[in-house]
Amino acid sequence: MRPETHQRAGSPVAAVAEKNSRPSPPKPAGAERADPPDRMPTNAELLHELRHHGAKPPPRPESTGMSRRTRDFLLLAGVGSAVIVLASFRVLRDSEPLVVVQLALTGVTLLCGLLWFIFYGVMSRY
Repeated sequence: MRPETHQRAGSPVAAVAEKNSRPSPPKPAGAERADPPDRMPTNAELLHELRHHGAKPPPRPESTGMSRRTRDFLLLAGVGSAVIVLASFRVLRDSEPLVVVQLALTGVTLLCGLLWFIFYGVMSRY
């Protein structure tokens, strides 16, 4: 075995090799690293390039723990219920309040049942 091939950190051969090694030339300020021209671009680079051509960025994942179907159901049921209650009190203001409340709750129940059937019965098939 030749001593040049097996150099240890504390050996005199390693110290000589360090002194004789040439420092690398300084790199220009604009060049961070030289990538080979035939390398495959990464997904991030491809998406960034597509944004220049009018492509939309990928959609953000939803942060809520609720599905879109449930969110839409609750939104429509809430707004529809408020409209039914306000309309029934406005139209039937001369009637007894208990009758108006019963009619409004019946309308809200029918609306929520119909919306539930549409969102979870019909749309779950698609």
